[in-house]
Amino acid sequence: MSSGKLVLKGKVKLISPLLIGGGESDESDIDVIKDKKGNPFIPATSFIGVLRHYLEPHIDKAKLNNFWGYSLKKESLGSSVSCSDLALDEEQAKVIIRDGVRIDSKKGMAKDKGKYDYEVIERGVSFKLRMTANYNDEVTKEFAKRMFGTIKSLLTERRISLGAKSNNGLGKVELSDSQIYDYDFSNKKNVLAWLTNTDGSKMNETDKFEIKDKSFVIDSFFDLKTSLIVKSYPSDPNSPDSINIKSNGQNVLPGTSIKGAIRARAERILKTKFDDDKANLILNDLFGFVEDDKDRDSKAIRSRVKVEEYLIPPGKFVEEIQSRIKIDRFTGGTIAGALFDSMPLFRKEKSGKEDVINIKIILKDAKDYEKGLMLLVLKDLWTGDLAIGGEKSVGRGVLEGVHASIDDGNALKIEINDTLINDPKEQSNRDTLQEFVEALNGEVENGKK
Repeated sequence: MSSGKLVLKGKVKLISPLLIGGGESDESDIDVIKDKKGNPFIPATSFIGVLRHYLEPHIDKAKLNNFWGYSLKKESLGSSVSCSDLALDEEQAKVIIRDGVRIDSKKGMAKDKGKYDYEVIERGVSFKLRMTANYNDEVTKEFAKRMFGTIKSLLTERRISLGAKSNNGLGKVELSDSQIYDYDFSNKKNVLAWLTNTDGSKMNETDKFEIKDKSFVIDSFFDLKTSLIVKSYPSDPNSPDSINIKSNGQNVLPGTSIKGAIRARAERILKTKFDDDKANLILNDLFGFVEDDKDRDSKAIRSRVKVEEYLIPPGKFVEEIQSRIKIDRFTGGTIAGALFDSMPLFRKEKSGKEDVINIKIILKDAKDYEKGLMLLVLKDLWTGDLAIGGEKSVGRGVLEGVHASIDDGNALKIEINDTLINDPKEQSNRDTLQEFVEALNGEVENGKK
């Protein structure tokens, strides 16, 4: 049995901003982790942990443990994988501060002291990746090759998200300029290459494990019926009081705003159908929760709903400043000093509906009644009953549906458009979607979760 090493090299580029927290400071409530020079980096522990977690459901557990290592009460095995922290591939990275707010679902307003902010590394930044795997009697060369081929494929196809708030669209990455090198120690040239830190034999094609994502996915496209603003507050005194949030100078629809709107509407639907206790149980199981207290034993559940941050196409929108005032409800007059302005996005002149806004909802381990719940939320987005972003009270954030696709990674693939709605030949697909909604109604009748 041969022994040796495989090395995966490449550049990991941020497709969306990244948050890997390293504490707090006077600047923000959550700071990005940085090295001693003040440069942000991706810790190898975070990177490896995400990869292992993603691969665990798809690969034989015993072989996976031999590859990644494990630690039990009576036995343990060191990992055959080593990885350096992912350092910047550039001289510096842009770190910005984003605002967040906790919403009181009953009032639809910000909670008292619910305002917070956090640092993110701006999208477009690249980090250097060097990952090594040993192969020997316990981890065969063939298995190591397939693992590295799979990891390379997942990263190249943008299927991996790193850091915090990854279910809210942050941390999406892409691997580029990648290459796998083989150092087979039965070959003297490869031994010398390893000792002199030069490249080994290139591996151009490798087998991969089949990683089938069977999540329930709603990929929907909308036109903007009114105007849109997800507020950001510029520091420039000459700028408007609030503008739409940007990433690298381009307007974005952040995943936090999308998911917040979806969660709020899902909660309303559930509390219409169920009592509060059961509605909260279903909601927490779906969207996750963290107990407010600081006790070490406080409970938390990770969300199974994922959305993606959307870059708004600049050619379809225009930014316009609008001045507004606050009115005293008792006198009917203007409140002193309450003049403010905002700069929302408006659609440019159009002929017919265009798909200019994309909202992608990914539901992991979905039950039929949860699919039905998400379809009801989609209906409200589609018909303009559920607005997104800020200043909804003055009519902003109203969408109109153009088309959507439903995919469960298996046999279910349905296109939602005017044809589905009107064509008699699409009755079976309409019935399929209705069955999911009926499954949610069945939960009410049966009293089951």
